[in-house]
Amino acid sequence: MGVRILADDRMAVLYCSTTDWAFGPVFQDGGSFDAAERAESFLRFLGARDPRQFTDKALEDLYSQWLAQEADQWKKEAEDVE
Repeated sequence: MGVRILADDRMAVLYCSTTDWAFGPVFQDGGSFDAAERAESFLRFLGARDPRQFTDKALEDLYSQWLAQEADQWKKEAEDVE
């Protein structure tokens, strides 16, 4: 059990599969990436850190940090694949 992504064709949210509780930001389609891909990118940004451990404010701050570097992260990940 752990953090999962719940998505439709335009939006995605994180949820805890243990408690069935959604939390954190709402991800929307942006640029070349759909909402679920952006949510996955945010989780990669967090690395081994479990997003459920953060307060709402701390998670909001991390989300803002992720947004500020999102384009660079996508670029770096694309280069790593090549």
